[in-house]
Amino acid sequence: MNIYKQIFKIIKKYDTIVIARHIGADPDALGSQFALKDIILKLFPEKKVYAVGNPASRFKFFGNNEKLDNIDTTKGLLIVLDTPDIKRIDGVSLDNFEYVIKIDHHPIIDKYANIELIDDTACSTSQLILEFVFNNKIDINKEIGEKIYLGIVGDTDRFLHDYTSTKTFYLVNKLLEETKIDFTSLYKFLYQRPISEIRFEG
Repeated sequence: MNIYKQIFKIIKKYDTIVIARHIGADPDALGSQFALKDIILKLFPEKKVYAVGNPASRFKFFGNNEKLDNIDTTKGLLIVLDTPDIKRIDGVSLDNFEYVIKIDHHPIIDKYANIELIDDTACSTSQLILEFVFNNKIDINKEIGEKIYLGIVGDTDRFLHDYTSTKTFYLVNKLLEETKIDFTSLYKFLYQRPISEIRFEG
């Protein structure tokens, strides 16, 4: 059983699932976080799934983060995305969960999860979520596809960086074929900025 199928098996087991990412969230962290939340809820609508972390107002189109006040997670699953070191996990403590999964594309800094999917040849954590989808033959809708696409685009700077591999292009092409997203219309969500910021720059 490959690691993507192992992770899917663990997700099936838990009724309470919390998805975290790093402080100072960027499009990859948010895209992978909210895409994974939507994937789980689409497959298992009865599960309680929370996306946590401080709000990132500039990228609020991805979704709204939640707080875990009065929610018992001691028998729950924590999935940490795009975060190689413990001190940068936003919004949760590892000690409050029964099981922890880490999915990341950065070189290893801390080993802190029960199962760790680390691939530093991947361009982004969003790419790894896309590989999770395809490895488990999961059907995703347009909204999930858009979040994954924006996460990949954000970390590759529109496929400009040299860690954008042929595998990245293969996966994105498959994503576009299966979801029919209008990718050209999505870029505005990444590059919109407050007028005050533009004035300051000027």
